Amino acid sequence: MANAYLTGDRQAVIPAARVEKEISDLTVWQDKNLGYHLDSTAEETARMIEGFYGLKTEIFNDYTLSDIKDQLNLQHVVILPVNGRLIGNPNYKRPGPIYHMLVIRGYTAGGLITNDSGTRRGQNYPYAFKTLHSAGADWDHKTGAIDQTKKTMIVVSK
Repeated sequence: MANAYLTGDRQAVIPAARVEKEISDLTVWQDKNLGYHLDSTAEETARMIEGFYGLKTEIFNDYTLSDIKDQLNLQHVVILPVNGRLIGNPNYKRPGPIYHMLVIRGYTAGGLITNDSGTRRGQNYPYAFKTLHSAGADWDHKTGAIDQTKKTMIVVSK
C-alpha cells in the first residue's frame, strides 16, 4: 500500500495476483537479507522498505499525534506497529493479531483513518489516536513476543 501510494498508483484495490507476487518477493528478500520472514521489528521493516522498494524511512520512538499529522501533511506514509488484539476492530478473526502494522492514511477531528490489509473491511477504518497509541508495540526477538512499552512509528517517503 505504501509503495503504491508513493509511486502514484491510485488503484482503489490492488489486484490479488499482484499482491501475492509482491508478498512472495518480499518474503524472499527478507529470507536473504534478514535470515527469516516472520515478525520483523519496526527497524527491520524500515530496512526492508528501503532495500526492496528503494524508499526512504525514518523511525519515530514515543511518537505523538502531532508527529503523525505533521508527517501526513508532508504526504509521507505512516505505519504503526500495534497489538492488534487491543484496538477493538470487530472485523478481525478472533482474537485478532497479536502483532500487526497499520497504514495511517489521514486524520479527522475525531481520530486517525487507516488502511488495514489484515481485514476485508480495512479501507478507511477510523480509530482514536489514544486507542492506537495505547496498543502500540514492537517485536522483540529476544523474548519472541511484542514489547508494548515501545511506541514506534515508521515514516516512509520518496
